[in-house]
Parts: sequence; structure tokens; C-alpha cells
Amino acid sequence: MLSNRKKIAAVASLSVATAGLAAALGATSGASSAADIPALQRRAAVTISIVPGAIGPGSGTQNAAAAKWAVVGKYGAAKAGKKAVLQRLSGTTWKTVDKTEIGKNGEVVFGVPGTKGVSYRIDGPGAASTAVTTDAWGTPLDFVDNFAGSRLNSAYWEQRGTEYQPESRRTCAKGDPKAVKVGGGIAKLSVIVDKSRKTLCKPPKPNNPKKIFGKFKWRLNANIGAKTSITYGVTAARIKFQPLQGQHASLWMQPAAGDGSRNPVTAGTEIDIIEWFGKDTPGGGLTSFIYAPSYLGDKFALGGNSGFIKNPEQYLTSEKDDWYKRYHVFSVEWNPQGYIFRIDGMETGRINKGVSAVAEYPILSLLSSDYELKKLGDEKNLPQTMSVDWIHTWQDPAHIPTTPVTPTPVP
Repeated sequence: MLSNRKKIAAVASLSVATAGLAAALGATSGASSAADIPALQRRAAVTISIVPGAIGPGSGTQNAAAAKWAVVGKYGAAKAGKKAVLQRLSGTTWKTVDKTEIGKNGEVVFGVPGTKGVSYRIDGPGAASTAVTTDAWGTPLDFVDNFAGSRLNSAYWEQRGTEYQPESRRTCAKGDPKAVKVGGGIAKLSVIVDKSRKTLCKPPKPNNPKKIFGKFKWRLNANIGAKTSITYGVTAARIKFQPLQGQHASLWMQPAAGDGSRNPVTAGTEIDIIEWFGKDTPGGGLTSFIYAPSYLGDKFALGGNSGFIKNPEQYLTSEKDDWYKRYHVFSVEWNPQGYIFRIDGMETGRINKGVSAVAEYPILSLLSSDYELKKLGDEKNLPQTMSVDWIHTWQDPAHIPTTPVTPTPVP
């Protein structure tokens, strides 16, 4: 049994401290009075942050509001194995509500409800942390879709990539509304056979056009972009992926409006929050990337050139869990210093290059690129489907744009 599977957690985020809480550096365990120890009398051994809506593994559907928030403490690695406790402010008293062991990397994580107006701190080795509050996140620019009803909400979403795109290595597939279905609180994004095409597609290899990847049925892909954007903040979606290779599922972002330059600050970037290439993919099948300034520009990969998340099974909840069996929350926190990627609140890595400073909008897609078509095997395995329970964005309150941008989707 993997040690990290017993408790879903979360990791570092924007540092958001709540001022004006008397003696936020209180006692080290149990309930304690905020007046017991003067503030800053002892040096806290832990820093703290809070991440909205980051935790939500499970087999059934849930409302986005039910996702747990993550309270994250960062100690040094020397504190690994020691106990830390989560405390909630009740009146003027800090009360212990949870406790866990500090991880090997010196991090400790707790899941809490997103109820507004609640303050938390972390206590343990050394002095307690400062406080964080659930009020740290939430603006009128936030966006959420729980996929209620029986069809995709056209006020929220636009179809993308509705033409064949050989230049993007999708000679045999295009986006189509037929590949997106909504019902039971779930958006089902699929790759399906295009029954209107009776011939076979023969995608050429890019470095040798005289050779082809094979002969395949034409496909329709799910590819939808939100009609809303944020500039810095958190984007998260609760997803259960398709099982097989031959197509890749993605939660990603693109700039709503850039200046067309080579500067990511003004041109924006493509933020590939998570991509899943199917079970039995070498390297584990999950990747995160940044393309700067955007779309096939300079590529910055999580953990180096491969971009594959190392040991992805450590983020699963049990030995029976898998990315195509149960829902998990995949998210990115984007701030002026870079990008923090997470699965169910647990940090998978960071990229501090190609940092966009322009509004970006989220995209959900299941795309079948030419090079991966043969990996499906028997085409009777179509359709393949990713299920999205909800998607939620939180605009960073510290960086609200003066003019919110409505995106103009690009292929």
C-alpha cells in the first residue's frame, strides 16, 4: 500500500495570511486561547496557505461547492514524521479539528469545507502558523459549471476546432457538438466515429509525407472552450478519464487575447493543466506542460523534458483506484511567479517559466491526434469518453483585471 494514498491532501499555494487575528501563533496542541501567547513571541516553524476547491476524489457525482479546500503547511524536511494539527478559530479560541503526520518533503495538508468566514492555522513542531481564511478566495469573476440539465450551456461554452487540422496533427479528426453530451450532472466528452465519412483517413507522417501512420476511420472529437477567463488564480475540474490510448484527454487554458508577440507576459501561454493518454502509457500517462507564448511555442514540461508526472499512482486513494475508474480533481494555481499543478490538492510540480500575465480561458477536450490513432487498437473500442463532473475557476482577488476579457476561441 502506498503511504500517500491514505489521505488526500493539498500543497503549496499563494500565501494568504489573515491580518488582525490576535495571537495567531498560539499553543502547540489542543484548544488554546488566542491570548495565551503574544503574537510573534515564538518563531513559527511552518508557513501556511489555502487552496480553494482542490480535493474531491470519488466514484459518484458531487456539486462543485462540496469539493474540499486544502490548508497547506510547509515545514522543513527535518520535521518529517512528526505530528501537526489543524486548528479552527472559534470565537477567540483555537480548537483542534484534525491532525496528521508531516510528509517526507516537510509538507502537511488538510482538507476543509469551503464555508465562508472560517479561519484556520496549523500547529505542531515549533510555534503555530499565522492564520488563513476561506474568505481569501471568491470574486464576481469566478466561474462554475456543474453541468446541470440535458445539454451543454451555450451561454458558457463554445465549440472549438471544428475543421480538420493537419497542421496540428489532427488530419483525421475535428471538433463537433455530437461528441459532447450532458446529463445526470455530467458532461461526457467523447471521440466517436464520423459516420458521414465512408472513406478511410491516411494521415501522413510530418517528417516523411510519403509515409502514413495507417488507415483509420474519421473521427469527431469533443473540444469546448469557456466563454469566461481569469488573470491569475485557480482553475480546477473533477474528471474521470477515458480508459484507452488512441486519444488524449485535457484540461487546459489559452489566452483570451494576446498581442501576438514572443513575450509570454503580453502574449499569454498555453497552460496544459493535465493531459491523460490512456492506461498502460509508458511514464504513467499523465502530463502537464506550458507552451509559451502559446500553442506550439517554447515548451516547458513538468519535471523536465518528458512532462510525465512521476509515480502518478501515489495520488490515487487506494490500490483499486485509477484515473478512468473514479473522479479526481485536477487543478493549477497560476500566479505571477509561475504555475502550481495538483491532483486532489496534492502538488505534482511547478513550472516557473513562460508565465502569462494576460486573461486565459479554460478548455475541456478529448482529441485524437494522428500519431496516437493506431494505439487504440480495434476501432470497435470507440467511442472513448471522459466524464467531467464540474469545472470551477477562482480569480485571484489580488489581481483583478480592470477590463474582464471575453475569449475569442482559437483552434
